[in-house]
Amino acid sequence: MRRLLALILASLPVAAFAGDLLGTKGDPITTAPAGGGGLGIAPMIQMLAALGIVLILLKVLLPRLLTKFSKKLVTSLDGGIKIEESAAFAGGNLYVVKARKKTLLLSVATTGVVCLADLSEPDPLADAQTFQEMVDTAVVEVDVEEPTGARLALERLSRFAS
Repeated sequence: MRRLLALILASLPVAAFAGDLLGTKGDPITTAPAGGGGLGIAPMIQMLAALGIVLILLKVLLPRLLTKFSKKLVTSLDGGIKIEESAAFAGGNLYVVKARKKTLLLSVATTGVVCLADLSEPDPLADAQTFQEMVDTAVVEVDVEEPTGARLALERLSRFAS
């Protein structure tokens, strides 16, 4: 902003002599018209210089002033709020907005913002049990009868012991 002010202040003396340098017309009452044509090169250069100044002001100065004075909500690209889809209708706009883990359908009109629906898919891990809960709720089935191979081995050992 300081550079812009310095540029404007530095260009004021140049602007005072611009009429003489670019061949611009003086006061029509005090000066007599010189020549009958207005199709010289000097008016064309003057017009191009003025157009260039206006374009520079629009391209450089105006966006800086708008960002300085606007109080708009600006989020970063990797932020938690993203607009996935939008559609316009006669009364306003519809937006599908993803914020953190929720997806919402919002209606934005001049009267306000209304949440129409929650489009979030249910989290499959939300209802999942922990390992300890699965162990606690598991039905324990124990085979009371010993396997036949183990029973035969015990009988052989008992024969050797006797």
